[in-house]
Amino acid sequence: MDEIQNGLKQILRELLKDVEIRESIAEIARKDREQEEEFRKIAEVLEEEKRLLYRQLEEAQTECGKLREECRRLMEENREACASREEAYSMLRSREKDFAPLEDIKEIWNGISGLDESQKSYLKNLCGSWDVKSFVALGKDKNGIRQLWNFIRDEIMNLDRKPEDIRVLSEYFDLCINVYNMTNIRKECYERTEVPIGGEYDSRQWIKTSESVVNGVVKAVLLNGYSTQDDAIKPIVLVQ
Repeated sequence: MDEIQNGLKQILRELLKDVEIRESIAEIARKDREQEEEFRKIAEVLEEEKRLLYRQLEEAQTECGKLREECRRLMEENREACASREEAYSMLRSREKDFAPLEDIKEIWNGISGLDESQKSYLKNLCGSWDVKSFVALGKDKNGIRQLWNFIRDEIMNLDRKPEDIRVLSEYFDLCINVYNMTNIRKECYERTEVPIGGEYDSRQWIKTSESVVNGVVKAVLLNGYSTQDDAIKPIVLVQ
């Protein structure tokens, strides 16, 4: 075995004496070094790219976390906004009955403003002034309500009456009754007198218009009637 190794060494020594072989070996070694240097540079580039990708990944994860937090915040704000809208809508619906009388007053006032001058003059004197507040305030005065009923009764008994004027005056009378029921300190409350349309006329409870027949059935109620324990305001009806 030693003889073989010694023989190989001798051969190598002889080969190395050859200049061309030594140059070839040197060239191979040089190329190996160049290739190793190239691989090292490639490894450095890849390592830098890996570090860059890691940084980009960390930044992306941080940004993603911020976006998730922003999304949660926006969802919470949207939930609160929806809850606020629902609360406001519910409150508005619950207050509709409070706003309804205001719409009624506006409509009645517009109707009163379109009455004949003589009718408006009487109402102005009865209420004390020509403004919405004074007209509504009439409902606080029981005597004023009675005078208003007398005036409307006389207008109804006039054969030349205008149906639209009577409707407006009737609605105004109903409004005054409602104001009285809500504001009187004695807690006295007027209850509406029910009049069955198509029922036989009852002279003890109702008043008929001047053009009505003597005996017949109730065709329409032109002015509602109301009563308390110690007072009665009869309804006025058309009998045919």
